[in-house]
Amino acid sequence: MKIDTNPRISDLLLGVTWLEVVILLWAGLGLLLYPPIMEPFWPWPLALFNLRYLGALYTAALIAAFLQAWSGRWSPARVVTPMIFIFTLVVTIYSFVHLDRFNLNRPEAWIWFILYIGVCINAGVHLWLYRKRPLPQPGDCPRGTLRITLWAVIIALGAYGLSLLVAPAAASWFWPWKLDTFHAHLYSVTFLTPALGAWILLRGTTRDEQQALGLTLAAWGLLPILALIWADATVKRVHWDLADTWLWLALFAAMTGVGGWLVASTREADREEK
Repeated sequence: MKIDTNPRISDLLLGVTWLEVVILLWAGLGLLLYPPIMEPFWPWPLALFNLRYLGALYTAALIAAFLQAWSGRWSPARVVTPMIFIFTLVVTIYSFVHLDRFNLNRPEAWIWFILYIGVCINAGVHLWLYRKRPLPQPGDCPRGTLRITLWAVIIALGAYGLSLLVAPAAASWFWPWKLDTFHAHLYSVTFLTPALGAWILLRGTTRDEQQALGLTLAAWGLLPILALIWADATVKRVHWDLADTWLWLALFAAMTGVGGWLVASTREADREEK
């Protein structure tokens, strides 16, 4: 009897992932494209640059959630579910740390915590339940350039994400707009999430898993750049002549490039197999 190395995920995980897709579609595209309409519904006050950035962040996260929901399989869920878990865990923890930023008399604040806690617990429970599932392609560990690239993502993005948690003011000095501690803590997930995804792929990866990480990383790099340009077109507050701004752009452009390469390399491998 042939063993299915890529079984379906549970109906609960699948259903919650589809719920995430709907929420991310609403929040991501809403904040990115129609921030004045979305702002009254957000559980804390947001300035324009943070509105656009959060829209870019959620729209990029939508890609990974959609790929998991559409597939409904252990691959790519093996990499996407841990990314969902770390994303929601960090945001939940630091939402409680900065509880004073939320008006608990508003239903939006309660919805925020219920959604994040629920999704985090759901992802965590399934990671525990699936902890003994075999790799979709046992022994197929990344080698050569791919392995080096994954380690670069882990070290560079992981270290920067942690620095935003530990020393938010010092770590965000080069951002084109001033980040307060709360938003610096939240934005750490931009870097910690793909770092965790890359670490998981070091054990072994499939085409779907590599593409899920690559597309998410590329979107997490490209969309914030577009969001910055779009927001500044309205308020004209970004100093484009400063090296700080270009360092920020270089960071996100590098994420875009690496993510694009991860996707392109899977297609190149497919052509070689044919």
